[in-house]
Formats: sequence, structure tokens, C-alpha cells
Amino acid sequence: MKTGAIIVAGGTGRRMKSSLPKQFMTLGGKEMFVRSVEIFHGSDFVYSTVLVVHRDWINKAKEILLKRGLNSVMVVPGGESRQESVYKGLLSCREVGLEAIMIHDAARPFFSRNQIPELLRLVAPGKGVVVTEGVNDTVYLVENDEVLDVPDRSRLRLAETPQTFPYDEILEAHKRAVEENILSSTDDVQLFVRSGGQVITVNSIAPNPKITTAFDFDMAELLINKGS
Repeated sequence: MKTGAIIVAGGTGRRMKSSLPKQFMTLGGKEMFVRSVEIFHGSDFVYSTVLVVHRDWINKAKEILLKRGLNSVMVVPGGESRQESVYKGLLSCREVGLEAIMIHDAARPFFSRNQIPELLRLVAPGKGVVVTEGVNDTVYLVENDEVLDVPDRSRLRLAETPQTFPYDEILEAHKRAVEENILSSTDDVQLFVRSGGQVITVNSIAPNPKITTAFDFDMAELLINKGS
């Protein structure tokens, strides 16, 4: 199955409270987005890799990729939202002839490439797959700070990435969303299901945290040091 990977790194560092986008911060001596790119670029199962970054950081991203020996990675400008950034990444792959696409957040640099074959085996026409994590804490459904319900946590999953789909189908789901003026979805599974697709969940085989805050970054450094 001819597969591509889109690494979404369009953030600007606002939640990290840094002038440098978190994806460009070094984690264990290597830029975070590079760690995420290498997961897929180094896999025998991935034909092409696309990095989506904020337009102001494209040249810097290309410079770093060249230094790291990753100059075959395509770099494209992102949009005003994650949804738009993913869509632009998808559009950049139109001429490649992909059958499947893996969409991954650059802020999840610990995903194990060993799980890529499992995800691709599960993708089929009309069916995608998402990496998830079980919910260990009790979750409340609230409105105006009042608890309305306590959902059964055995039926809940925390959404992670990569999220993997038949390429043509997720591209069509994104096109349809834009046509219907849905422009700020934060999750590709949401658009795929809305478009009639089925998505199954698979638990990550390795820690797969999203690094969003300075505290997350510190924990990620500890995780790297533990494994070294």
C-alpha cells in the first residue's frame, strides 16, 4: 500500500509561552519536529513525508531538515487552523498516487514506528484507524460547572495520532467540510466519520504524549533521559 505521512507542525508557541514554536525546540539535543518526521521518514512502509509548518518558519524548517539529512521531506505552509493545515498537506500529495495517509502531530515525538505496519493492515476502503489511550480517571459531563452525567470510562478513549485513512477518502472528507463551512475541526477522525467513514481504535504500544506546555516538555526530557 503506497502510504504517505503528514506531520503537522503549524503552531507558534503560544501555549508554551515561547517566542520559538515548540516544534522547533530541541528535545534531547534534537528538534521536536525532526523526531516526529524521523518516525515516518525512516520507515520502509512510508513512501513520502510532508511537513506542514507556519509560513514564517518554512525556510528555518528546510534548513534544519537539510542539516539532519532529511532534505527529501516536502515542506508546505500551514493555514490558520489545524484543519486547514492538514488540508494543505493533503493537497500537496495529490500527484503522488497515495493509497493511504498517516496524519501525525509533530508534538507527539514518541510514537513508535514499529506500530506503523499494524495501522496500515487495518486501513481499508471506508475504514480508518486512530491511535488512542484508555481513560483512567473518572470523567464528568458538565454544563455551567454543574455535573450532568458521569460517562462509563470503559467506553471512552483519548484521541492521539497518527490517524490513518484511505488517502482519497480523507481528502474528500476535508473538501466536503470546507464546502459546508466547517473550518475549525481539531480532529480528522471527526471529519472522516462525518463523511460516512468508519474508524477503529488501537492503543499505542509506547508512550505517546502530546507536548503542549513547558511542564510537558520537562517530562519529555525525562522520558528521553530514561531511555538513553
